Amino acid sequence: MKRLLLIQLGVGLILSLTPAWAKAPNILLIYSDDHGWADLAIQGVDPDIRTPNLDQLARDGVRFSRGYVSAPQCVPSRAGVITGTHQNRFGVEDNRLGPLPLDVLTLPERLKGAGYITGMCGKWHLDLAGEKKRGQKSEPLITHMPQAHGFDEYWRGEMRQYYASHDLAGNPLPKAPVLVQDPRFRVVVQTEAALSFLNRRAQKPEQPWFLYLAWYAPHVPLESPEPWFSQTPTYLPKERRQALAMIAAMDDGLGQLRAKLKAMGVEKDTLIFFIGDNGAPTKKGAWNGSLNRPLIGEKGMLTDGGVRVPFLVCWPQTLPGGKVYAQPVVNLDVAATAVALAGLPHDAALDGVDLMPYLTQEKSGAPHEALFWRWRSQAAVLEFPWKLIQLGAEKPFLFDVTQPDGETRDLAALHPEMVARLQQRLQTWSLGLKPAGAAEAFNAQDLLFYQDHIGALVKHVQEPNAAVKSADDLPGSIQGWLCRNGTLKLGEEGLTWTPASTQAKPFLTHSKLAVPGPVELRLKVKAGKGGSGQVSWRTQKDPDFTREQVKSFVWPSSEEWAEITLALPVTAQDRLIHLRLTPPAEGKEMALQQVEIRARDTMKARWDFGP
Repeated sequence: MKRLLLIQLGVGLILSLTPAWAKAPNILLIYSDDHGWADLAIQGVDPDIRTPNLDQLARDGVRFSRGYVSAPQCVPSRAGVITGTHQNRFGVEDNRLGPLPLDVLTLPERLKGAGYITGMCGKWHLDLAGEKKRGQKSEPLITHMPQAHGFDEYWRGEMRQYYASHDLAGNPLPKAPVLVQDPRFRVVVQTEAALSFLNRRAQKPEQPWFLYLAWYAPHVPLESPEPWFSQTPTYLPKERRQALAMIAAMDDGLGQLRAKLKAMGVEKDTLIFFIGDNGAPTKKGAWNGSLNRPLIGEKGMLTDGGVRVPFLVCWPQTLPGGKVYAQPVVNLDVAATAVALAGLPHDAALDGVDLMPYLTQEKSGAPHEALFWRWRSQAAVLEFPWKLIQLGAEKPFLFDVTQPDGETRDLAALHPEMVARLQQRLQTWSLGLKPAGAAEAFNAQDLLFYQDHIGALVKHVQEPNAAVKSADDLPGSIQGWLCRNGTLKLGEEGLTWTPASTQAKPFLTHSKLAVPGPVELRLKVKAGKGGSGQVSWRTQKDPDFTREQVKSFVWPSSEEWAEITLALPVTAQDRLIHLRLTPPAEGKEMALQQVEIRARDTMKARWDFGP
């Protein structure tokens, strides 16, 4: 009843409004899944990524270099984008706390009040009942599927089965939602469902439409879809090749959709958003092959690696083409922008900002004074360029996100007045959340994330009476690596180190490994002047390092990154548990970009330090 009254109110008001645009546009919102910031070729980060259609979308529109999402995890991020209201306001803070409440107004419900027909294809996940107990799979609720949140047509599903209102030929299914099986690669099926929706729109071209396409890629489980997988570089790890193939499938799908819009004659009447739902997971055992570099962190963190994503918008001949917009924006802005374009009245429940006046230069300045996050035991506020992150009971971190060392250098001690002001802003904002107040005091998994990525800054946030378990828990580590007889630094040139003295050689060490043999170590390095380096190792059978378990190698002198591959004779019955890497004593300007440890041709551990 509440939703019906709001829609009727919108219809009544729209009749008295003069829209800012002559015609309300069609709106296509595309969400990718666990898609790292680096994996858009036009970002210029990784030469292996190929996304010609996404790149063309950016050239035809606007690329947001600081596009953020409201959560570092899929369910809350999706709840935010589809409502335009920060999901913490209605209690969907993380994946365990669904489903999306039925009394929260969604973007499709708002647009239906302006005469739009609405469709949804792909991953929904806002109908998951929430985790009843730890580790138990959450099942979808029919009562909270897309049709309950304002979608007229839908093809809801991730892998091989879908709850649908129409078949792919466009025929309505009686007694929908109907469970449909399709064994083909998920991105292909979801793209076909989106094209089917567009085919039906040709029957009534005068009616504006909203389509939410949520591709389930490159999220795990990873696949090797053809023809894309065979086009990826064979020297890359299999996970990376699979992610590139899945992203290429999405890119081809975008090409098909844009070609369809052109054939329908509505290309210039359609606003397209493309956004990643959160950063890529990079922890050992969870990596989906996507990359966040050079950003710090990963999915599950409020550092930029978790919440800064590929973010594009395109509306040919209305928005400028080839523009790079540097001010921070957020996924919540999609709903506010769409509502304004539809001629609907502003609603204070929307936390986003209408971006159109900023992109067309009708307004100057930044769309947001600040962006806010709360997720589990993490909370953050970005008042560009300052970003404050509160992790549990740890003292707050303050970063200047515009600097090369960004979220690896804590500036809190240098700017206490800024820390106090941002803490107050975060506290005031948190009072309007459900539940109100600060983040959780402690979450062990969150602590591990921060120890892995900015370990030197995380002192000892621990559960009561917990002990320091290894040297890797000590300050000075970066992603679990320590420098003995020296200090580490993570910057634009990757991982570098400074000797503590001229007497003792510095070496890098990692002691939290458990890799079965045989083991292959791969390094990406460079140096102004190289020399002879060494790697030494210890297995679970060894009480200490031995002279026999040492290998020498040449650290090349090169301005470009060079690869080194070393086979370590660890037996299949043993495990590598501790590694030391000693750079050449005579070396100069040395840097480390990447370390990989492989076992039986499968990547078991990987650390990315470089740009």
